[in-house]
Amino acid sequence: MKRIAALLAFGAAAPLAVAAQHDDHQTAAQRAESLRLAGRPWHAAETLLAAAARELHLEPAFVLAGAKAELRARRYDRARGLLAGQPWLGEYADGAGLAVLAEAEARLGRASEAAGHYAAARAHAPGARGALLAVRAALAWEAGGEKDSAAAAYGAARTAGLAVIDSWLRVRQARVTRDTAVAFRLLADLPPPAAREVPAARAQALLVAGDSAAALEAFAQAGRALEVARLALARGDSGRARDALYGLMARAPETDDAAAAVGVALASLPPRTPPERVALARAMKPHGAAPDARMEVERAVRQGDSSAATLVLLGELLAGAGRSRDAERAYRAVAKDAALGPLAIYRRARILVRLGDPGAREALSGFAQSYPADTAAPTALYVLGDMLADRGDWVGAAQWFAELVARYPADLRASLARFRLAAQATQEGLLDSAAALYQAEVAAAAPQRTAARFWLGKLALSRGDTADAEAAWVALAHEDSIGYYGLRARREVALPPLRLAAPPPPPPPPAVAAWLGRLDTLELAGLDSAAETEVRMMLGRSPQQDVDALLAWSEGLAVRGFGPAAVRLGWQAALKAPADPRVLRAIFPWPNRQAVEAEAAEFGVDPLLFVAIVRQESVFDAEALSPAGARGLAQLTPGTAALTARGLDVTFYPDWITVPDLNLHLGAAHLDELLRRFGGRVDAAVAAYNAGVAPVRRWLARAGTADPDEFVELIPYQETRGYVRAVLRNREVYRALYAATSN
Repeated sequence: MKRIAALLAFGAAAPLAVAAQHDDHQTAAQRAESLRLAGRPWHAAETLLAAAARELHLEPAFVLAGAKAELRARRYDRARGLLAGQPWLGEYADGAGLAVLAEAEARLGRASEAAGHYAAARAHAPGARGALLAVRAALAWEAGGEKDSAAAAYGAARTAGLAVIDSWLRVRQARVTRDTAVAFRLLADLPPPAAREVPAARAQALLVAGDSAAALEAFAQAGRALEVARLALARGDSGRARDALYGLMARAPETDDAAAAVGVALASLPPRTPPERVALARAMKPHGAAPDARMEVERAVRQGDSSAATLVLLGELLAGAGRSRDAERAYRAVAKDAALGPLAIYRRARILVRLGDPGAREALSGFAQSYPADTAAPTALYVLGDMLADRGDWVGAAQWFAELVARYPADLRASLARFRLAAQATQEGLLDSAAALYQAEVAAAAPQRTAARFWLGKLALSRGDTADAEAAWVALAHEDSIGYYGLRARREVALPPLRLAAPPPPPPPPAVAAWLGRLDTLELAGLDSAAETEVRMMLGRSPQQDVDALLAWSEGLAVRGFGPAAVRLGWQAALKAPADPRVLRAIFPWPNRQAVEAEAAEFGVDPLLFVAIVRQESVFDAEALSPAGARGLAQLTPGTAALTARGLDVTFYPDWITVPDLNLHLGAAHLDELLRRFGGRVDAAVAAYNAGVAPVRRWLARAGTADPDEFVELIPYQETRGYVRAVLRNREVYRALYAATSN
């Protein structure tokens, strides 16, 4: 998405709000431009589409505005359909329409057409814009296999004056140059980080020159297994290609190259042996293809692979698919394995809990007794106590919780057990027992000692000792000023709302400004992978920089869509200046504020709550992908997005899920639906955003959960409990940083 935004930024020779032949078009164009500037490209496209449907004869300015909006909204076929064949295209707006058409064609895989239209647009574009279009034309020629045309276009771009990214252009030009002597000269003495690409570029140059044998060895030396596989396959060496592909998937299953290797393998070298099927499954699983991964592992097992590692993987995939009985059998088959047996026994016990099987109690207690040093032993004891508590057997639950605390006093699960026991003691009116448990948490410096201090204040208040309660909460609010419990304590006492006034950032230092300019130029040229490499290199060097430079980098990256990198720099700045409020704005940025606020307003949800969720879900990375397949800023699964869109009568295709404002639109609607479902209870709605509706309904059925504090404390899923606390904390920090200017 950053690449499209960049293209439209340098291609916007004619503003959207132009004088039109029809007032309706002018109003729609102005509205669309306003929406675009507010970070809402999907809404802009919808606005122009609706206006176009009311008029058969559209003037060029309006057509171009609509095509740009469709491009930003990733509706590439619509953008191309608006522009292809227009008689005015070649002469209008200094080639802006040709550039938009070319980008749409490039996105649709029509590389040769895109290259031609980029080249035509370049002929009409002055100065630096023409040089940038030359790079884009070169990329399209390269994608279409026209190496000579690509080399000429890269050379023309360098001649036209893009010195700030010349090292990257040299790498690209060398990759498509047939004369290896020329290519190797281009690659000589390159500065980092472009220098890291030299080995692969040399291999690519050898391939273009026709020396595929040398290229194959060069790719192997460069560690490019995917390229080795592709080239070996082209040379007819299927054995080497197979080894490279499946070795890559087994070695680094979570990488992008492994994801690409899956496609190559399925198309040309499908798995034959059980190890190949398992390697393929391991690469499929983290890239949103768990059902396909499960089928491959099942086939491997049918082919005779009964190894412990394969059966554990199968159990995990079966459990994720809801096939709990089958998962239980897979784990049971591994129980006697020396290395993986303990893991399998523990996971089987958890499956039995999920099934409500009476054997769960013995399985959990047996695991904890047989493997007391295993890192899962405390969790087994906690799950055992939690299971009995859910069944109303508090005597049995207390026995296992007490054993957990005695065996592992500093473990997080022991902290949770203390809190469960304290909550039950409070419900039974045993306030002294509850207080003793909380005090033990504090005395042990255990993980939830801050929470224990908050609850000691609540106990004091329940006894009528308001002075002690207030003293405890005031101290906590000062000592944990931006933590969940410190902020929660602040609301209980007569302290003013937290306000964190951060002065406007100064202009970035010259070195940072120059680096950000290079980043912009790379994105304008379509060299997104080079831009990402630059960001990674900068992150590696950033700890040595001063606070002002770190904050300048952080702000610059946040507004450019590199949210996770921006926040990481904020945390690095916090190590140097923890009391600087500018640091908090870097850790809690709001780069797409107008869009978040607009979508929240449309569905009547609190924008501070919504941004708190977006911050926790994606850290403002529009392309974020979770292991569960959730996508985009608001981290929606394709199923949830499609269901929400259907309820809103919104046209939706899976490819659109990461369009920022459409993702936010559906995310805000989903949050609104959860708030309605749970009667406006923010804590329950946030928990359901993370864990789903069914578990939250089950948790709310427990005694005492009418108290939001108790509900949050007793959420049994560690991830969800931490998520709810983090989101509620985020909301208060955003309120402190931004509420003075919030709509």
